[in-house]
Amino acid sequence: MPAIQKGAYVLVTGASGFIASHTVREFLREGFRVRGTVRSQGKGEYLQKLFAKDGPFDFVLVDDITKDGVFDEAVKGVDAVAHLASPFYTTGVKDPQELIGPAVKGTTGILKSIQKNNPQVKRVVITSSVASIMSLASRKAPVRYTEKDWNEDAVKHVEENGLKSQGGFAYQASKTLAEKALWKFIEDEKPSWDAVAINPPYVLGDVIHECEKPEKLNTSVASFYEWAAGQKKEEDTASQLGNWANVHNVAYAHVKALTVPEASGGRFIVSSGPLAGQAFCDILHSKYPELKNVPVGKPGTSDDINKDANVFVGDHAAKVLGVKYESLEQTVVEMVESFKERKWL
Repeated sequence: MPAIQKGAYVLVTGASGFIASHTVREFLREGFRVRGTVRSQGKGEYLQKLFAKDGPFDFVLVDDITKDGVFDEAVKGVDAVAHLASPFYTTGVKDPQELIGPAVKGTTGILKSIQKNNPQVKRVVITSSVASIMSLASRKAPVRYTEKDWNEDAVKHVEENGLKSQGGFAYQASKTLAEKALWKFIEDEKPSWDAVAINPPYVLGDVIHECEKPEKLNTSVASFYEWAAGQKKEEDTASQLGNWANVHNVAYAHVKALTVPEASGGRFIVSSGPLAGQAFCDILHSKYPELKNVPVGKPGTSDDINKDANVFVGDHAAKVLGVKYESLEQTVVEMVESFKERKWL
């Protein structure tokens, strides 16, 4: 039997975020009821309007995920939990703990609330990241990373550098420590419910969550917006941007993580592979020639740029969860159309 079946009641934390809002919609369209946690009444009401035609959605207020017991009421009565609430930024980090604290405390906090208030929950899925898998300092590209790998560098960097830690390492440490906290909780507490981790790289796709201007975009989509808005330079086209995934694929993976029996206890990289800035430019020129100041670079050279890139292998998610990866072209179109709808381009 699946961990949960259609009609079940799912809690999605951080429901107003970029990935989380798509995940809520995916659950609703797959026939589940959803409760979301949001930080304000306004964000909850926005989501209720957004999902009005998708299915039954309600929300509860959780203003600070680091507070003890903040999820106690939210977890009551649900059949499964998708925990997506966690900060993601790498610039302007003054103290690694501003990322690590909410990531770890948010994870352990919701796990404790489940055990205390609703141990009948069937399964929990946590949104982790390839940040908990990569080891960029000690392993030189190209590396083919799989779910067996763990980030051995970031936590050490933060421990050694403290307030002088690089923002990227601080974020990676936050995701590594949060995911390890999940598995330690399972090992120590041996709850009746099981857990799954979803590990995406940069996540791209259309914007449906509340976002009044491009400057407020989440980190990954904001990076693409700079290309579409003509804010990048010609020399930027030769840049290797890491790996990427479509937000619809990531949302779908969360749904399947709670419903596929074989997903129990697993980590799943959801990734379409490496991404070059040149690929963005080639697609933008082909599909949206009217956009101004998009760099041209050297068309058709994306494969060359990516040949020595690290690869986060997404085959396990395809096999077990049934993820079918969308093309980059389709993903770019989805993003641009959502920008145009908001009159940002």
